[in-house]
Amino acid sequence: MDKNDRYNGAISLIKSQTNYTEEQAKSKLEEWNGNYMNVIKEYLNPNFRNKKKKPEKKSVNEKMMFEIRNFMDTAAKEFKQRKSQEEEKQKYLKTVYNNFLAAKAQYPMCVYSPPNVLSCKTECPNPMCPGELLPNKTYTKMC
Repeated sequence: MDKNDRYNGAISLIKSQTNYTEEQAKSKLEEWNGNYMNVIKEYLNPNFRNKKKKPEKKSVNEKMMFEIRNFMDTAAKEFKQRKSQEEEKQKYLKTVYNNFLAAKAQYPMCVYSPPNVLSCKTECPNPMCPGELLPNKTYTKMC
């Protein structure tokens, strides 16, 4: 069997398995360097070269360690976030307290000094003083 008979046999096989004309079969056979199986595969599935990548199979230990790392990363990130929020809160409370102390210095008759003294006179002129602490845990100036 010579090459010409093989070539014609491949073209007739391609034509019988596909809807290609003789010219199309020849051009596709030339495109695939004489590989008639690739010509037929391309006809049936134009994307036959793009194989689906199988996900990597991980062992139970790898899965477990992956989950532990993710959990610890999340916990560390949330801890840092809570810590920075708490620092911001403490910084804000300190500025408020310093503002209160600056205002209290202008009114020497005000005796309100948290956390030691939690009550003052109702008539206290200090605008930052909440007044007298009532039995129901509210202040007179705040009601």
